[in-house]
Amino acid sequence: MKRIRKFSVLLVAVALVSPALAHGADSYDEQHLASPAPAKNFQGYLLQDSAEITRFNSGFISFKVNSAQGVESITACSALGQTGCEFTSKQFYRAILPKCDSANTVDCITKVFAKTDDGKELDIQPAGIFADKGKYDFQGDPSQNLPTGGGAILVKIPDAPHAGGDLYLIKSEMVGVRDTNNSPTAKFLMQRMQTGIFAVAIEKGTFGFMSMSTDPKQYPTTDWLIGAPVGNPPETGKCVMSSATECAKGYPLPQNVAFGLQFRMNNQLNGWLHGRMKAPSITLVKEAAGTQLLTVQANAIKVPLIDVWVNNDVMPAGLKDYYAALPKWGSTTFGTKDQPLSEIALRRDGNDGNNANTMKEFVNWLPVIGDKAQGMPTAWMLKTMISFGDTKNESPCFAQSNGFAGVVSTNAAQYLDGPPSFDKNEGVLDYKVAAPHLTSTGDVFKGTYDLVMSSAVARCLYGFSQAPIGATISIVSETGEPNIATTLVREKDGFLNLAAYNFTFSSPTVRVKLTQEKVIPKASVTVPAKKSTITCVKGKTSKKVTAVNPKCPTGYKKK
Repeated sequence: MKRIRKFSVLLVAVALVSPALAHGADSYDEQHLASPAPAKNFQGYLLQDSAEITRFNSGFISFKVNSAQGVESITACSALGQTGCEFTSKQFYRAILPKCDSANTVDCITKVFAKTDDGKELDIQPAGIFADKGKYDFQGDPSQNLPTGGGAILVKIPDAPHAGGDLYLIKSEMVGVRDTNNSPTAKFLMQRMQTGIFAVAIEKGTFGFMSMSTDPKQYPTTDWLIGAPVGNPPETGKCVMSSATECAKGYPLPQNVAFGLQFRMNNQLNGWLHGRMKAPSITLVKEAAGTQLLTVQANAIKVPLIDVWVNNDVMPAGLKDYYAALPKWGSTTFGTKDQPLSEIALRRDGNDGNNANTMKEFVNWLPVIGDKAQGMPTAWMLKTMISFGDTKNESPCFAQSNGFAGVVSTNAAQYLDGPPSFDKNEGVLDYKVAAPHLTSTGDVFKGTYDLVMSSAVARCLYGFSQAPIGATISIVSETGEPNIATTLVREKDGFLNLAAYNFTFSSPTVRVKLTQEKVIPKASVTVPAKKSTITCVKGKTSKKVTAVNPKCPTGYKKK
């Protein structure tokens, strides 16, 4: 085998003392409620990975601006063509995707499925829609790339019970925009898609939900997307999703079941996906009608939940420096933002993406977080990237994948959502993640890392031929000692699957050496030409001629 280059995943160590930790009093980490501030003069950090996908219900709003480009009015739309929903400036949507049927044929879910680890297909029973006929549901228009936004899909899986029953909620959301500054006839551009499967039980009561605000005073410009409560929304974490009268409470997902979804997409997916799942199997097929069929199957994983507070007087210098340019970014739990930090309590939102900035923010919180998570909720989520972040180290090969390039997935608390950055000089791919060393129960946290990469991308990166690609994975600790891990490498259906499981987060390096057998040309074998013999005559004289192509001499004739 020929060594080509090496691939490394760098993991950030976390083994620090925490000045102040906060623990929820809930019985399930999936229902964790953000801890209250101990007092004023504190800053907090909440990293609850499901918060972004569970934050809003469906909604579609249209902006109207004045001559000075200030926001004049905002209308919540139920369909294109509605009065007040004329496309004169900018329009946003958040659409929870429906099940495919005669009315919804694209940007919908065609199939929900589940399998046990031994391959047994589980029975899936439809159980309705959560938040059916929501206040801000809207009808889509495929000709304008506008999906239909409604409620989340509910199913029962009797052979996959969880602590709250056998009910599951599937929330798949598209977020998009169109702007007359780009074109007065512009179609919607999907900014991102995110999907999650949640184990739930329905609780009746008086609740509320978050929608997109239609108050012009809340918008400095049309570039903002502001949330607004409808009714009395429950605290973040209490409900996976809620309506005015119901709360879908979350429970731990079974980890011995591979859950799967299939989507028919009118809005095209390109590039890289990232997620919270283990052993993902993903295919993206272009159909004759121009739509895409995306199929995803994977197991759930546990992800650290971070919920901490620190007094401003003992805040680490790195954290103070990081927030110098963002002094009041976050939400107050004591006081108001017009007061000095010493008179308020400010919680920073750690759920604002997975990019270079959020990684830097998390790393600066490590001295406060310490070596132990505050919870370990289960997760099954997949998202498109909002941005690639720093692109200077990206290989052109990532853009030559003809659509779907691959997916990266990890159970780390924080990670970068893009493809591994490529160092052309060293031939190294780096993928950075960060997490506490211990789980919330004090056990050593075992990491998972999955990379599913288009074989075309891998061949481009390493100059491989069409022959099969191989790889070896080794995990080395910071002391140079082997770090025991389970590894997997395979190439199937046009994708290279690389995985490393059960490594620890005390700063190991995962090295993957991609290899390919040299093509050795077969030695040519010269086969002697076959000779034949003929008899030639001239009068009474005859003679035999032996050769590859025997011919009679001049004056002789072949007998």
